[in-house]
Amino acid sequence: MLKNRARKPIAKIDTYLKYGFVITEHEYYHCPKCKHTLNAGPDYQPKYCDQCGQHINFEGILWKEEKTLGFLERGDFFESFKN
Repeated sequence: MLKNRARKPIAKIDTYLKYGFVITEHEYYHCPKCKHTLNAGPDYQPKYCDQCGQHINFEGILWKEEKTLGFLERGDFFESFKN
């Protein structure tokens, strides 16, 4: 594939700890060529991947809001959480 041909980013849904104790589900976008996580959101969409230079096209992407899944208990701060 050529770098100058625009390709759609790859969406991936993952969880992370927001504020250190809120389990949050978030949708990330990755470069279709090098699989690098793109710094993209509803207010900013890069035209090119900053690692490999692949042209990225975000047209038609529906941005999803972060979803709160729950909270860590007081004793769970030092343990890993599971989905």
